[in-house]
Amino acid sequence: MIRVTGFYRWVDGAHFDHAYFNSEHARITREALSELGLLRLESDQFLSPKGPLVGEVIATTNAYFDSLDAAQQALAKAGAVLMADVPSYTNLTPEIRLSKVTSHV
Repeated sequence: MIRVTGFYRWVDGAHFDHAYFNSEHARITREALSELGLLRLESDQFLSPKGPLVGEVIATTNAYFDSLDAAQQALAKAGAVLMADVPSYTNLTPEIRLSKVTSHV
């Protein structure tokens, strides 16, 4: 299984609308990727008692696919649509990583 992760690292003066990210952006992502092999979609909001520190990851989104080829093709076909929505919830630039997932359960 392949996981595509979008990371958002905090910078001074940034804003991030977690409510929009977890509702509308998640909906747009599911719609864009569902016909392209999306198996599962998750998001994380990292919590900090003092608020986010510069460089700290504050949120991630994780999209799962059967293969590297499927993940790469999905990014190529839907990436522009997903990136176009980023300004709707943040002024941070997402970092994208692909990883092979191994379960140890």
